[in-house]
Amino acid sequence: MVVILKFVYVIVIFVSLFFMTITVNAIRCKDDAECEESIPAPSGWKSKCIDGNCFHRPIYAPLP
Repeated sequence: MVVILKFVYVIVIFVSLFFMTITVNAIRCKDDAECEESIPAPSGWKSKCIDGNCFHRPIYAPLP
């Protein structure tokens, strides 16, 4: 019984830390320009506003 309780306790802590990390790293935005101002992207990447959060996306060269 104690082993099961410890297991559940550890799982709850792990899952809560995982969700906290996702929330903390989210930078809210309305459009792509707002993302570019907030977090400049490294070369070869572009800042995009997707579902109200800023993300970096790689820039792909067009295929010949």
